[in-house]
Amino acid sequence: MIVFKDKLKDYEKLSFSKQMDAEKKMFSAHQSIDFTEYRKARLEHLKKINADKKLNALIDYVSSHVPRIAVFPGSFNPFHKGHYNILQKAEKIFDKVIIAFGNNPDKGKSAPVRPKTIKNRQICEYNGLLTDFINSLKYEVVVIRGLRNSTDFQYEQNQYRYIQELKPGIKIISIFCDKEFEHISSSGIRTLEQFKKHKQYLLD
Repeated sequence: MIVFKDKLKDYEKLSFSKQMDAEKKMFSAHQSIDFTEYRKARLEHLKKINADKKLNALIDYVSSHVPRIAVFPGSFNPFHKGHYNILQKAEKIFDKVIIAFGNNPDKGKSAPVRPKTIKNRQICEYNGLLTDFINSLKYEVVVIRGLRNSTDFQYEQNQYRYIQELKPGIKIISIFCDKEFEHISSSGIRTLEQFKKHKQYLLD
């Protein structure tokens, strides 16, 4: 259950543009909640405090506005500093980025480790195809693919062809990580873990 603590008096003296700014901050503060669930609860709250219909314009805005939402998928076994670097870059482009932990049969099945650093984001798990997971969402999203180097780029090009055939019209953008993170991989971290040399690459 989502509980909003803002009241009518918080908005009465604000211009409509300022009300929108406040609403964007509210949405950002509830990133862990799915957009569909958030909007439903938000509208119920705003209508409840809407004395004398002073928030009609803001309610119309929340009803119609569709934020830019992206999905950042991966096996993330584990989710490391390189992944976080990509996430931070994506969050400068989009209003919300969903982190989607996919079960990769080739990498074995294990419970995903969710660092505290990303706990305030929406985190989902899915089995099977990424396109099926995207189809299960009730709104349009853009897929984020993280790249470390040209080898990753070649691999992602091939994957894009499959994804595009399974879901024509899908939107995908690739983001390169910063140079200081380009050598980090989940498989490398798992190898270093055997020698207790892996923690410097992990998030808290």
